[in-house]
Amino acid sequence: MLQVTHLRKDYPTQRSVDDLTFAAESHEAVGLLGPNGAGKSTTMRMLAGYLAPTAGEVELCGLRMSDSPREVKRMIGYLPEIPPLYPESTVTEHLRFVCALRGVAARETARECERVCALLNITHVAGRVIGRLSKGYRQRVGFAAALIGQPRLLILDEPTVGLDPQQVVEIRRLILTLAQQMTVLISSHMLSEIASVCSHLLILNRGVLVADGTAQSIAQGHRDRSLLTATVRGDRSLAVQTLRKAVAGLGELSVQERFTPDETDFLIASAAQVDVSAAVFHAVADRRDALTLTALTAKTPTLEDIFMDITRGAAPVPAQAQEGGRAQA
Repeated sequence: MLQVTHLRKDYPTQRSVDDLTFAAESHEAVGLLGPNGAGKSTTMRMLAGYLAPTAGEVELCGLRMSDSPREVKRMIGYLPEIPPLYPESTVTEHLRFVCALRGVAARETARECERVCALLNITHVAGRVIGRLSKGYRQRVGFAAALIGQPRLLILDEPTVGLDPQQVVEIRRLILTLAQQMTVLISSHMLSEIASVCSHLLILNRGVLVADGTAQSIAQGHRDRSLLTATVRGDRSLAVQTLRKAVAGLGELSVQERFTPDETDFLIASAAQVDVSAAVFHAVADRRDALTLTALTAKTPTLEDIFMDITRGAAPVPAQAQEGGRAQA
């Protein structure tokens, strides 16, 4: 369905996307994850045809973007993070305009506008001026516009920004429904949102694809890692110094946020065969005059833990950690 091969985007001072290769099947939801500056929005703009790549190829339904740009773009619906709307137009006027741009037949325009309004639950505001709508409704109007023409590939950049919790649930349900009809590519900073709707995950870090596959297959690539949480009571600076020295050469120490001023939570990532618990226990015991170890627990890595580990470069997961023979970077 969608094949991306060696995609690259260079700017004068940096390379935003570097040798990106992956494949997405028909009728699946693909989540694009990464920290700020990872290259997610640049990637989506290139896939949508809004931005020309420096090198590489985008192929959709057997057609190359470079060879048949008009035909490929007709098969793509794109919702950027800030929807391109005309605030002085009514919802219906805007959707009719998008229908004209996308080549929807005049006799089908009214029906198509009604269809997308019903999908996004905005029929009751179809006659209102867009500039007077709330941010959440404007977001849904942009989503509706992206669905005009029933695209084969739907690209959504932060689709639930500005929506209230009930609207977020509705959009997630809609995405799950749409993924049965087309390929949906979603970018979001919310890992829970991606995990709830996407069967295929792509993780970018500094423009490089560092993980490609299902959440389960990516987690399997982390089985050689173990996590340990420790809570230490006492001076925070001394606790950090003590544990950092204790795990030097054994694992990576990170300090977690905590509201209790006299206790500090730590997360220690290490190789699965390395036991750092004894080192932590003895290090704190040696400073029992000032520090107390109140908790020491092995932790099962969550998707959030894996994401943080991958994107800070502690333990990159090969891009081939995937199912079904998907292309690799």
